Amino acid sequence: MTNKPEKQETTTSPVPIREGLLKVPSKLGKTSNLIGNKCRSCGEVFFPARVCCRHCSSEDMEEFIIPTVGKLYSFTTIRVRPPHSIMQVPYVVGLVEVAGGEKVKTLIDVKDQSELKIGMDVELIIDVIGKMVEPMGVIKPGQEVLGWKFRPVR
Repeated sequence: MTNKPEKQETTTSPVPIREGLLKVPSKLGKTSNLIGNKCRSCGEVFFPARVCCRHCSSEDMEEFIIPTVGKLYSFTTIRVRPPHSIMQVPYVVGLVEVAGGEKVKTLIDVKDQSELKIGMDVELIIDVIGKMVEPMGVIKPGQEVLGWKFRPVR
């Protein structure tokens, strides 16, 4: 009887939640960019990118790098895990208003919601937001997923 070596678990790098939404920084937890678009006709900014402008219906859109700082517009704590979510409860979500007027739906990176105040300055970070539970496209169960979060400016 021979002893076979135990099968090694392979670890893979975290993958973005969806291609084309964000630029991955060289070091996780650092500032990077979200990729949206801007209407060439009226100047309206969108995240995520849209095919046509919700303001003037123009399809003349260009890529726009979403500003990395903004103002906290609203927030709440999620205490019940939605079905198929990769997030562990509790977690804070909110809207951040960035230059151009777009309000970005986002996770808020804080330990305690009491640290937050409407109108405070927040900054973008790209980081692991959870592990995939079920297969989604090329993302396999157990694989870490990258997403965006905003946190209070330090």
